[in-house]
Amino acid sequence: MRKILTAAGILFLFGFFGLFAWHIEAQQAEKDAARVPLENYLKGHATGDPEFMRKAFHAEGKLIFIRDGKYSTRTFEEYIAGSSGKPAADEARRKRSIESIDIAGNAATAKIVLDYPAVKFTDYMTLLKIDGEWKIVNKAFFAEPRNNTTQKVNFKSADEEKQAVKTTLKTFLQATKTGNSELLKQTLQPEGNQKYVENNKYSSKTYPEFLIKFAEVRKGKPAADDVNRKRTIESIEISGNAAIAKLIADYPDAKYFEYLALLKIGDEWKIIHNVFYDEPKPPKQK
Repeated sequence: MRKILTAAGILFLFGFFGLFAWHIEAQQAEKDAARVPLENYLKGHATGDPEFMRKAFHAEGKLIFIRDGKYSTRTFEEYIAGSSGKPAADEARRKRSIESIDIAGNAATAKIVLDYPAVKFTDYMTLLKIDGEWKIVNKAFFAEPRNNTTQKVNFKSADEEKQAVKTTLKTFLQATKTGNSELLKQTLQPEGNQKYVENNKYSSKTYPEFLIKFAEVRKGKPAADDVNRKRTIESIEISGNAAIAKLIADYPDAKYFEYLALLKIGDEWKIIHNVFYDEPKPPKQK
């Protein structure tokens, strides 16, 4: 009997570690797939070839940034149109790197650093997997000029800025908890939007559209099952006046993974864009 149990235990361990290895391989394969548009983005910068950028970006995406202290945007098409078609004169001195990738289902975020002689860019990309292919759907960035004593930016310490971003995110979570659409509105940049994949199709809502829908559904009240809902701020990454955050909302029927891009507009951090993935849960046995 002991030999049979030992053999069964060995088979169980083989099965467990095999499943674990498969899961790790699947995660790595998805991360490799998400790197493809990011690598094309870097190749576009290195060569000046607009076709690499077109491969990287979704057609409806935007760049969102602060210029001269003001909220600014450019469509990806406008950005691509500025491609020179050839490498920059100082290309040999330019460095580029993919610093991180975080994936949840069909949504992801990535951090890219473009380290150039005159300026250092930190890009926060949000991505969606659309029809089996990862695309960059939004780019928020911070540009840090080198040896520029004329630029005046009101940044606090890293800890203070992180706390300020966290305050905006806590207000956002409190609004989703209470159903308070006016409170939610305070955290969102009016020109922002959310993007997601629904029924395998790309979908988007402007924040005004999102707020109207939120108010209709919640009616200024907490959800009936709110006592069983958990919401957490998983991570915050900041560079200058740009930031990216990951939130998780664990509800009885689904688990939501949300990536939010933020910019410091004036003295306030505002959510300018978000992507999310909802992971349905199996119904509970009665």
